[in-house]
Amino acid sequence: MNKYYLIVVICVCAVLKSSAQSSWLVPQEQKEKLSLVEFTDAMRASGKEVFSVKCTACHGMPGEGTFNALLNPSPGDPASEKFQMNTDGALFYKISEGRVTMPSFKNALSKADIWNVIAYLRSFNPVYVQETAEKIETNIAPGTVLSLGISFDESKKAVAVQLVGSLEGEKNSIGGVGIKLMAKRYFGNLNIGDVKRTNKEGLSYFSWDHSLPGDSLGNVQLVAQVDQAEVYGDVKTEVTLPIAQVTNKPPLNKDRAMWNTVKKAPIWIIVGYTGGVVTVWFFIFYVLFIMKKVFALGKEPITEEEKVI
Repeated sequence: MNKYYLIVVICVCAVLKSSAQSSWLVPQEQKEKLSLVEFTDAMRASGKEVFSVKCTACHGMPGEGTFNALLNPSPGDPASEKFQMNTDGALFYKISEGRVTMPSFKNALSKADIWNVIAYLRSFNPVYVQETAEKIETNIAPGTVLSLGISFDESKKAVAVQLVGSLEGEKNSIGGVGIKLMAKRYFGNLNIGDVKRTNKEGLSYFSWDHSLPGDSLGNVQLVAQVDQAEVYGDVKTEVTLPIAQVTNKPPLNKDRAMWNTVKKAPIWIIVGYTGGVVTVWFFIFYVLFIMKKVFALGKEPITEEEKVI
């Protein structure tokens, strides 16, 4: 028996070790994340200060190989080639989210602090060339009417949402505006990814998971909405696209849905429910009736014969 337990413990430890050492998967859209500004000496200096306080306990100083080798998975040297192979977006994601022995810093550091740390770490890579995200200034003229369009881009395997502004009969693409995409569900809307800003063509792309359940034809109803309604107004649109997984289960608003209207409920449910309610109320009234009799008997005078007894 002891031998059996020993084997189980060894297997569990092996699985945990394998899990800890497995590659750190980063969502593709996070890998592609870029800083909006070019890294500066001031950012690198600030990043060095943050790194010295928050990161050296595990990673040591970059380039010195003083990282904590006892940790599993190993934190590694930030100046190493393997570490530097991460994209800027991947580093931002890993620092923010954390994993196993790597803590999450999304609540401990600001986004600016995280980018500063990345700027500092990149200073140890002599061949690094920074790529910055396209910063788009939004300047919508007064009186512009905004509208949204939704389509599916087969080449990108993503849902494309385009924001267009109309003013005096002329239409222009609107860039730099945050867009939210949601899929309509029975009990609310399901967010598809994070808020994404439109590019110069007024487009935002949302990665699509084809395993999302749709109807019997694979249709799903999508809702796109402009973020910051207090600034741009309530701009939204809805469209149905055949890009979801085919689901043959009957919708909840069809016949025989237990939580639907009485007219659609099976007769046995109606009879059972009604019978249960009647039975409960019968026992309630019966108990009240017995209690009334007990109180009435308690008020009757005791006879001489009852006193003797």
